[in-house]
Amino acid sequence: MDADITHVLLVGGTGRFGGRLASALLARPGIHLHVLVRPGARSDALVSLAEHGVTLVSGTLDDMRSLDTALEGVDAVVSAVSGPPEVQVEGQLRLLDSARRHGVIRFIPSDYSLDYTDADAGDAFMDAHRRVADAVVKSGVPYSFVLCGAFMETALSPQAQVFDFERGVVSYWGTGDEPFDVTAMADAARWVAEVVVDPHAACRRLEFVGDVATVNDVAALYEALTSQRLRRLCRGSVEDLRRQLMRARPEGVSVQVSSAQLSLLAQLAGTGRLREPANAEYPQLRPMTLRDFLEARWLLSTSARATLPLASQP
Repeated sequence: MDADITHVLLVGGTGRFGGRLASALLARPGIHLHVLVRPGARSDALVSLAEHGVTLVSGTLDDMRSLDTALEGVDAVVSAVSGPPEVQVEGQLRLLDSARRHGVIRFIPSDYSLDYTDADAGDAFMDAHRRVADAVVKSGVPYSFVLCGAFMETALSPQAQVFDFERGVVSYWGTGDEPFDVTAMADAARWVAEVVVDPHAACRRLEFVGDVATVNDVAALYEALTSQRLRRLCRGSVEDLRRQLMRARPEGVSVQVSSAQLSLLAQLAGTGRLREPANAEYPQLRPMTLRDFLEARWLLSTSARATLPLASQP
């Protein structure tokens, strides 16, 4: 652990993935966690954070003065924000500027996605990640970029437009044997908690993968675990999917929602795969596999299963 990093500011810490990040950072000995919260915000999640010793700091990404206050005495910033460009891009750039002026020694932007540097992953939604990453590198602030493919919770939900287990339907393009990378949110959060305090992770891009599979793999595994047959629906060729992604520019849709879909669909179209996983750098962390995930979702008792839902929202 880098002894210089003790105070960590988490932005977006009450969101779905942000909540996992908060838990993972709280579990790290020696870290004092600060979480940026909207003025006047009240929720059970915030009460729980405060009860665990988290410092709640009032502020917003569009208020530079509040960001400057939040960053006083902070060593590292971890972002888990999502939303339209004014949040995902402009908001993070303001956060970065304040971090630079306050001498922050580690900045982790809100990536946690496929490889958006892939020249073929030319979707507008990935441009937000590229713009922020370019600014981070140019700022001179030590950084870590964390990529993890698609989240299992969204990739295996109807949101991603591939798996709809409740309706018994699985969609695919091409043959269904196109591989993709997935990671459980809790595992991605634990890797981030390791990276933020690791001096060897400074100024690097790190890729982490929980599991690699194909649509056919997941469908067969689900059928084996549940004894329920899925209806396969071919929606076209891989080239059809590529064309669909290139013309997908819906207005008014948050970056994170679309990225959740794109993180799986782009991989099925042959782009954005993670080629150099860094899992071995943190051998103490053993990620959940797709089998683990499906077993937790479909084979636990009804009461236990309720705590592990597949996502219908980001």
